[in-house]
Amino acid sequence: MPTISHRRIINPQELGGDGLGLADARHYDVEDCIIDLSAWPLEMIDEAAGITLGASASFKNCHIRGAGKLILCGCGDVTGIPLERGRSVTFERCLLEDFGRRGVEAQDGMFVGLRECVVRNWGAPERFSARSFASWAHAGGEIQVQDSVFDQPCFWRGLPQMWEDFKGHVGQAWNDEGPLGLLRPSTYIPGVCKALSATDGGTARARGCRSLKWWIAPLPGNWARMEKARALALVRELEDMAQTLDAALAA
Repeated sequence: MPTISHRRIINPQELGGDGLGLADARHYDVEDCIIDLSAWPLEMIDEAAGITLGASASFKNCHIRGAGKLILCGCGDVTGIPLERGRSVTFERCLLEDFGRRGVEAQDGMFVGLRECVVRNWGAPERFSARSFASWAHAGGEIQVQDSVFDQPCFWRGLPQMWEDFKGHVGQAWNDEGPLGLLRPSTYIPGVCKALSATDGGTARARGCRSLKWWIAPLPGNWARMEKARALALVRELEDMAQTLDAALAA
């Protein structure tokens, strides 16, 4: 069982590649790492982390940020489904921020769990392309989020981005589900509001979570909602964790 620990990953594995690409059918423990592709133009990178083709992983105490597409679980190719179905990826006490979309995306029957995580600033203008959302399950993927926080710095991202985002979500709904997708009210919710969603055969549930902006769409199945004081404390804890990692890991 390979362990990736105390690393700062700031370059894609290859031009147009992931910062951390796991695709060899093994399980990885990823601990106390920074994955940050903020310095790279979007056209030169893919995901900050991709877990596909039978790989699985556990992330703990990690700061992941700065990609247009942050974390993909499941490659989306028909040939990958037999390898990926039933594989799991978990995140515990991780800070996921400053990205366009896929923080995380689960498909192909993969399971993703988030516990005591903070997900914020999806749809960041400098990382935006096509559309924005925080976490999305589809095509048999499942996401379960527990004791976590979703936050945004602001709603309005400028008319060009908001319009491009609207078109992107409508187009994706049509591609996934045809006319049925256009009948879903959630299709027309702005991406900056989409913290946790599921369409097209996906499942998404929350427990004990909180969104820190009233306009973020309700989290599906969220019971035992986290108190605001605890949510703010968790944000501070993970910001401190990220600062400690940044000081400890060589650039």
